[in-house]
Amino acid sequence: MLHLQLLRTTKSLTFPPSDPRAKHLPFMDNPLPTLGMIICYLLWVLLIGPMYMRDRKPMDLRRVIIFYNLFQVLLSGYMFYEHLMAGWVSGYSLTCQTVDYSDSPLSRRMFNLCYVYYLSKLSEFADTVFFVLRKKQSQITDLHVYHHSLTPIEAWILTKFIAGGNATLPNVINNFVHVLMYFYYMLSAMGYRDIWWKKYMTEVQIIQFIICIAHCINALATGCPFPRFITTLLLINASIFLALFMNFYIESYKRKSKSAAAKASTANSTPSIEASKEVSGVQELPAVEVAATLTILTKPTSTDQSVQELQKIVPEDSPSEDINNNSPTELLESVKKPTEESQGESLEGEPQVEGSTVEDVFIEAQTKQQQEPAGLRQRIVAEHGVETRTGSTQPIELASG
Repeated sequence: MLHLQLLRTTKSLTFPPSDPRAKHLPFMDNPLPTLGMIICYLLWVLLIGPMYMRDRKPMDLRRVIIFYNLFQVLLSGYMFYEHLMAGWVSGYSLTCQTVDYSDSPLSRRMFNLCYVYYLSKLSEFADTVFFVLRKKQSQITDLHVYHHSLTPIEAWILTKFIAGGNATLPNVINNFVHVLMYFYYMLSAMGYRDIWWKKYMTEVQIIQFIICIAHCINALATGCPFPRFITTLLLINASIFLALFMNFYIESYKRKSKSAAAKASTANSTPSIEASKEVSGVQELPAVEVAATLTILTKPTSTDQSVQELQKIVPEDSPSEDINNNSPTELLESVKKPTEESQGESLEGEPQVEGSTVEDVFIEAQTKQQQEPAGLRQRIVAEHGVETRTGSTQPIELASG
C-alpha cells in the first residue's frame, strides 16, 4: 500500500508525456531554440543594446510603437476570444479541468491557440527592445525583464505537454489584461493623456495572480487529476509575480505620495520667497560681472586683450538686446573705439587707460541706471567724450512696467 502511494506521488511530480501534435511545429521539438532566444534577448537588453545606444540619440519610434501596440491589442483580443470559445465557455470546469489530447475540433482548436500564445510571448520581446532604442532605461525594471524572460519558456511547456485544461485559465486572464494594457500604450503613443483606467492596470494584474493562486490551491487541495507538478509550478510562479507586482505597486504609491508632498511644500514656500525679493523695476547688471568688467578695464593691457576678456564675460549666446534696448556687443565696441581713436597713426604700443576714470564711469552708470525710469536707454559719457552703453549679460530682474 505504501509502495503504491509513493509510486503515485512520484508519478504526480513528473512532467506528463509530450503532446504528439507538437512534434512537427517550429521550436517545439526541444527547448534549446527558445532558451537561445531568451539568452539573446537578455544579452541585447542588458549589454549589447545599452552599449550600442550609449553615444547615440534616442530613436523616434512613435509610429512603429503605435502599430506594434495595435497589433498586440488585436492579437490579445483574438486569443481571449479563442480561449473562451475553445473551452472556457464550451464545457470547461472552473474547479478542475484535465487536458484533452484527442484530435477533436475543440481540442485541436485549444492546442493551436496554445501555440499562438507561445509565439505571442516571443513577439513581446519587442517591448524591451523599444525601451533600449529609445533610451528608456528606467522602464527596464527587474520585474519587466523577469516577466519577459520567463513567459516564453512557460508557454513552451504549455504547448509541449499540457495544451489545455487548468493551465489555460491564467492565459485567458492574461489576454484580457493585455488588451487593456496595449490599448493604453497605443493611446499614450498617439498623444492621449489622462486615460482613466491607467491607475487600475497594476491592480487588475494583482487580481489576476490572486485568482491563479486560488485556482492552483483548489486543484491541489481537491485532488484534481491535472498534473500536480505543473500545478505546483504554476502556484510558485503566480506567487512570485504577485510579490513582485505588490512591491511595484507599493513603491509606486510611495513615489506618488512623496511627489504630492513635495509639490505641496513648494507651493507653500514659494510666496514667502517671492515676497522677500526687492524688485527695482529695472534690469540690473549682476554685481559679479560689474566687478569683473572693472578689473579688466583698469588693467594696463592692450585693447585686443581687453576686448577678448570682455567677450568671455559677455557670452555669444546672450540676448542681442536687453529690455532697455542696450546691446552687449556695443559695450565692447565702445571700449575699443575710443582707444583706437586716441592712438591715431602712432606706432604699436599699449594705450594707457586711467583706472580711476573708468571706475568713475561705471559707478556713474550704476547710479543713473537706478535713478532713471525703466525702459530708457542708458548712456554714459566718459571724459574723452565717447558715448558708451551698459547692457546686462544675464538679467536678474526684469522691468516691472
